[in-house]
Amino acid sequence: MTTGSLMLVSFGLGLRSVFEVRAPGVSDPWHTMHFLFGLLTMLTTLLVHSIVYTYFLGTGKWVKEVVRVYQMPEWIEAQAKKNKRKAFRFEFWSMTLMSIAVWLGGSLDGGHGSNPIWHLFATSLAMAFNLGAFCVEYVVIVAQARLLLEVKARADEQREARYGPDVVATGANP
Repeated sequence: MTTGSLMLVSFGLGLRSVFEVRAPGVSDPWHTMHFLFGLLTMLTTLLVHSIVYTYFLGTGKWVKEVVRVYQMPEWIEAQAKKNKRKAFRFEFWSMTLMSIAVWLGGSLDGGHGSNPIWHLFATSLAMAFNLGAFCVEYVVIVAQARLLLEVKARADEQREARYGPDVVATGANP
């Protein structure tokens, strides 16, 4: 939600700075704000998608280990991998599209860009894709969380059957 809000603010500031009339050589405060918010938006977007990626790496390894130790069905590990793969496509393309949009904006800022329409198009595409990616990632995170709860419940059942209910309730190691 924060990243989406930052994207909208940065986009609005960018539109505002394009329509600002100013004399040559005079700095534009709207452009400066757009630049700073764009940078903050890029860093925040990369951070959010990196955290989601790390979440799936960590939980995937945990599921793999628990499936191995408790000799659970292989479909559980396969589902964790499927969730990770599904989220990764969206994480990767979200970060890539944002990077392209920022690169195009930076080339305009340095005076090397050819047409601001490309920056506007790339930014619009990146924003739309990120909105969809956030929705997909949320759904996949919920599916992964449900899988984790199922794995934990199965492991608890096995420990309770093996060591008794007191061990599971206290969390003590046998």
